[in-house]
This record gives sequence, C-alpha cells and structure tokens, in this order.
Amino acid sequence: MLLKIVRELTPEEVEKRIQRFERNFGSFEKFEEKFLQKRLNAKLVSTYFEWAELINSYKGYVEEGTLDYTVEEIKDFKPEHFASLTPKRIELLYQIAALRAESINDLAQKIRRNVKNVYQDLKVLSKFGFVRLNKQKRRNIVPETLVKEITFLIR
Repeated sequence: MLLKIVRELTPEEVEKRIQRFERNFGSFEKFEEKFLQKRLNAKLVSTYFEWAELINSYKGYVEEGTLDYTVEEIKDFKPEHFASLTPKRIELLYQIAALRAESINDLAQKIRRNVKNVYQDLKVLSKFGFVRLNKQKRRNIVPETLVKEITFLIR
C-alpha cells in the first residue's frame, strides 16, 4: 500500500538536503549566478528554486527558531508497517497536533492513556518520521507531529 505524506522536515533533514545540493553542484552562489545568467535547463531551474527555499527556511530557523518547510512524499508501506499504524497510534497523531503537551506525561494525562503505552506508540511513529521527540529543559521530552496529512493510496 502506498502512503502520500505531507510533512514538515526537521532542521537536520533540511541541513542534509542543503549539503547534498552542495556536494552535487558546489556553492549556491555559483549555482545562482548560472540561474541569473539563464544557463540552467528546466530541471536545474526547479533544483535552484528548491535549494533557495531550503536555504531561506534554514536561515529562518537559525534566526527565529522556527522552521517551515513542508514536503509531499509517496512511501511504499509494507503490510507489516501498515499493521503497526493502529487506530490508537493514528488517534495519537491527531491528538499531538490538536493538543499542546508539555511532555509525554502531560500528553498521556490529557488523552487518558498509560504513559508507557503512549511512549511506545510515539517511538513507532517517530521511526516512520511522523513525529519528533524534542528534549526540553528539565529532561522533558515533548512530542511534536511532523505530519500534516496522510493519504492511503490503494493500487
């Protein structure tokens, strides 16, 4: 089964994508110069825009502490992976997006579930890239959803 996922990239993912562009094309400034001189083909023009957007988003993250970069991905989910997306885990994704939780403990209390079970579910969702577990001060781990939309594609 295929999943179409619209999600936010983490700062680390944005940084890796920028580094991949730098490895493939050199410095952004030289690449931009070619763009301005209209020396790029259509595919490379789209590369330029993606790269520029990544850089601008990352600069915003560095300056303001917030990152806003969304991607749409198609993932081939194996039956065993799909089976791990239980109704409780899907509901947990929704609750993370809807509630402001200060920690996993706080989230578990708000949704009236066992902390250990919530943590295990969060680890599974994190493995799929659906949530990020941010360590805050005082050893709190704050769950944050990265997924904005999940669509099941049946073929």
